[in-house]
Amino acid sequence: MRSERIQHSENGLSVQSNWGQTGSSPVEEAARIWLFACLAATAIRIIPHGFWQDNWDRRHAEARLVLGAMATVALVKWPPFYRLLGAQKLLLSYAIGMACAIGLGVTSIYGRETPVHAIAWAVSLSFLVCLLAPMVLDASVRSRHRKIWALCVVMGCMGVVLSQSRGVYGLLIWLALTGYVAASNRTLLHLSSLSLRAWLVFFLSFGVFIWALSTQPQWLTGVFHRLYEVWIEASLSQTNLAEAANTSIGSRLFLWSKALDAIELQPWLGYGKENSIAMIKQWGLEINSAQVQKLGHLHHEFLDAWVSHGLMGILSLMVLATGMGLVARKLWEPHPRAAQGILGILFMHLTAGLSNTNMVHNYYGAMLSLSVGLALVMAASEEAKN
Repeated sequence: MRSERIQHSENGLSVQSNWGQTGSSPVEEAARIWLFACLAATAIRIIPHGFWQDNWDRRHAEARLVLGAMATVALVKWPPFYRLLGAQKLLLSYAIGMACAIGLGVTSIYGRETPVHAIAWAVSLSFLVCLLAPMVLDASVRSRHRKIWALCVVMGCMGVVLSQSRGVYGLLIWLALTGYVAASNRTLLHLSSLSLRAWLVFFLSFGVFIWALSTQPQWLTGVFHRLYEVWIEASLSQTNLAEAANTSIGSRLFLWSKALDAIELQPWLGYGKENSIAMIKQWGLEINSAQVQKLGHLHHEFLDAWVSHGLMGILSLMVLATGMGLVARKLWEPHPRAAQGILGILFMHLTAGLSNTNMVHNYYGAMLSLSVGLALVMAASEEAKN
């Protein structure tokens, strides 16, 4: 026992000495890139914010991102105490999977009436799915664990679908694309090695799925109805703008059109957040739309930033997204699963922002920061293991 402890200590010292000789590890560099991106995005955004003397409480998302990035740098910088061991990383993966399962339970019971805003809630759930999905392909983990995680990924996707947040359905597109790439590289499926039992389970599951579709359950018809509403409301906005502006899609199309006109008049500094809210109320009054008048944002992350704070507002969002992309690139070779998770988070952050202003919700910034931090911390545990 004493010799094992001595050997373990020597291994830890050798790992630390190797890092000291070669410089920072890839995860440490990636964590610093993420921190710098959060700081730069915050600094850029507060300039027009201060110029227009907006309410400083509105910058809560940037504050959460910076604090979370600082904590992540600290966690990946101090091995080995803060590095996850094999069992701890496994438990963390199960915790993410449990969160996906709980997400399905919440939407199964409440539907769109989630405890917090349904769209931002669904995007936050999609971040966890994007983190967990690459772990299903980790050949170093036992198959029984990966099968459970695959089930949790499916449950997380179902939770997103049942939330009926159409702007978050891009998660299915992301998983389909990445799944196809993984399968084409023969890292996801080895058809020749599948046992007869696996084929039976696959066909049985497919049969149950087809049967469920044939029964047309209420949750499924509700999802299809929400998708059909997109076409109906978009068509209505072409014929009756005033009536369409009282619908979900129609109000978005109306606001985006007015936002583009406002940007064309004053693209550099914007109008300030408080002034942009007043403009939205005025636009709603002009067409007598109660749906528009009750809104406090443009239902579009990028247009809302541009109207509120001009080019510096949109630049702040681009810097944050670029930082996430650079982190994924830094981790791509040494830690591909963490890089894939962060790319998925980036994809969902950008696509979901096209139909909703998620950063106005305080828990969204916390979940974005937590998700990127978890990916980096789990990647750091792989370096500690090596």
